[in-house]
Amino acid sequence: MDENKKIEVVNGDGSNLNISPAYDHLNAGTPTPSSKKPKNIVVPKSMKEKEEENEKKDTKKNEDSNK
Repeated sequence: MDENKKIEVVNGDGSNLNISPAYDHLNAGTPTPSSKKPKNIVVPKSMKEKEEENEKKDTKKNEDSNK
């Protein structure tokens, strides 16, 4: 580990660099542009929210049947 390594600083965005294929697996971690992001994401309700919703429906049914 006592080897001195030469570090070269390169200007630009790196598009012209010859990078080994081992780098390809890291591309999955890069964020996608906003145009490719999914637009309709369904977030499931929690059990507590479902129970509260069912209680509201039951209460409304009882009120309607009493009329």
